[in-house]
Amino acid sequence: MIRDQAVLCGVILLKITATHANAELGYWIGTPYWGQGYCTEAAISIMEYGFLELELNRIYATHFKRNLASGRVLQKIGMKYEGCHRQHIKKWGEFEDLELYGILKSEWLNRQY
Repeated sequence: MIRDQAVLCGVILLKITATHANAELGYWIGTPYWGQGYCTEAAISIMEYGFLELELNRIYATHFKRNLASGRVLQKIGMKYEGCHRQHIKKWGEFEDLELYGILKSEWLNRQY
């Protein structure tokens, strides 16, 4: 949400697996709001909440290989590249590769940027 305008610009969430103290980060940002830092800002806030309040040990995320901007968000928030799930998703009749990123609580707490 863009605070000063009360406009919803996207959605962000953590899909939690409590048994393993981990969560998958997911987000969607409306096209008019791309490239303005909203996703990175929201991701940092929700990661902080996940690690400090929910006491998660690991947070991970995937993005379509062709979506380079989404990969840059994950890199900016300190996630590390962990691999590619080849042709893992079928979208609009085409198989898509998913790039996997992750970060551990210890890495989050010791990050420097």
